[in-house]
Amino acid sequence: MVKLFDAVCPQCKGKFHCHWEDLRHKDYKLVCPFCSTSFAQEESPQIIE
Repeated sequence: MVKLFDAVCPQCKGKFHCHWEDLRHKDYKLVCPFCSTSFAQEESPQIIE
């Protein structure tokens, strides 16, 4: 089973799933699938683990 977390885009407020093992607590920027905004995880108004 794949472990996921949800991130909220700081630009459009869209909520989307991300793969935990690949992205969480890593220095990668997330890309919103709704508006294509690239942002650091710390910029997300909400991370749901």
